[in-house]
Amino acid sequence: MKRTILFTASLASALGLFALGATAQSQTQERMSVVQIATMFEEQGYTVLEIEFERGHYEVDMLDGKGMKVEAYLDPVTGEVLPYRDDDYDEDDRPYERNDD
Repeated sequence: MKRTILFTASLASALGLFALGATAQSQTQERMSVVQIATMFEEQGYTVLEIEFERGHYEVDMLDGKGMKVEAYLDPVTGEVLPYRDDDYDEDDRPYERNDD
């Protein structure tokens, strides 16, 4: 009886670890490559400066056609631009609002 329980527990653990490894591997394979992301933005007229994978998303630094620096955050699988506000956001970073009272 003890052997059956021990064997069943071992088998369940091995299958669980295998499934976990397969899931992690498939997520890595589904993620867009840096080349795909760079190509996507360059086709839109941007000059890509840097692409990093951080906190579960891609962070892309680039220049637009006028030379202005642009930063985008992308879903790693779909490449969709994410609405994102950096943790370092400060109230002083808000655009200047003119008050002509």
